[in-house]
Amino acid sequence: MREIIIVDGYNFIFSQAQGKEIADLAHARERLLSRLAQYTALTDTNVVVVFDAYRVKKGREYTEQHGRLTIIFSAEGEAADTVIERLVGKLSGRCTISVVTADWHEQRSVLGHGALRIPPKEFEGELREVIKQHQAHIPTASRPGDNYVENRLADDIRSILAKWRKNVRKSD
Repeated sequence: MREIIIVDGYNFIFSQAQGKEIADLAHARERLLSRLAQYTALTDTNVVVVFDAYRVKKGREYTEQHGRLTIIFSAEGEAADTVIERLVGKLSGRCTISVVTADWHEQRSVLGHGALRIPPKEFEGELREVIKQHQAHIPTASRPGDNYVENRLADDIRSILAKWRKNVRKSD
């Protein structure tokens, strides 16, 4: 039986931030999508990531497919939880479904439909381990993620740039 992992995208991003403010949500979303794409390619697992577009005016549910990675943005007025519950109900019994979310009510709901739950911290560990194992076989110069400028900045410089970015947003 095939396996599908459904990730509550923003829930996962915010749970990994551990109380820190996220300076650029679009960047955090793209980083997550990049890591999930790597994960799907390395594990042969189908992953569906669902993002709230709850407050996007006139937003319609939007789906993109990238190999084994499916990206869904909910419609205006529809929470990611609703989309996830609908997917679990539709796929239940046809495959093994795991849902990555820290939301207790969502966990209870999907468990009631026969899905498994994976806490975000546990899934983050699995993501890191899978990518780390793969990168061990890749020459250092071409490792995915190493080309991000932010990974090469000193912490003090990164902090200064984050403050600057916040100030720019406030003036918009």
